Amino acid sequence: MTDRDALDALFDQARACLEPAGPEFMARVLADAERLQPAPRGAEHTVPVRGRSAVARRGWLARLSQALGGAAVVAGIGSAAMAGLVVGYVQPDALVSLTDSYSLAAEADGLDLMPGYDMLYADEVAQ
Repeated sequence: MTDRDALDALFDQARACLEPAGPEFMARVLADAERLQPAPRGAEHTVPVRGRSAVARRGWLARLSQALGGAAVVAGIGSAAMAGLVVGYVQPDALVSLTDSYSLAAEADGLDLMPGYDMLYADEVAQ
């Protein structure tokens, strides 16, 4: 008998001892689960206006923020975008010295990335 057979025998024994749940118990469980469910949040919400509540639509930016996961996620995306711009455009000196030590700058100077570039504007020069 393997471990799997012993486990299957244990589950079979447990199934044989169980009594089916009564309808009253299932109704209580479902009512409790429905009570604990969060209310759906739509694109509209009520706002008190001069003593009465009125339905106001949220703006597109608030809906986008909610769809992405909230204000913290939007702030993180903005921070990552700005960090990418700083590293890519400004190129801090410490980063440049670090990448220069690992790069093949001598070989990159002689590398022709667009070998046929002269042929692209040759027609314009001839006309």
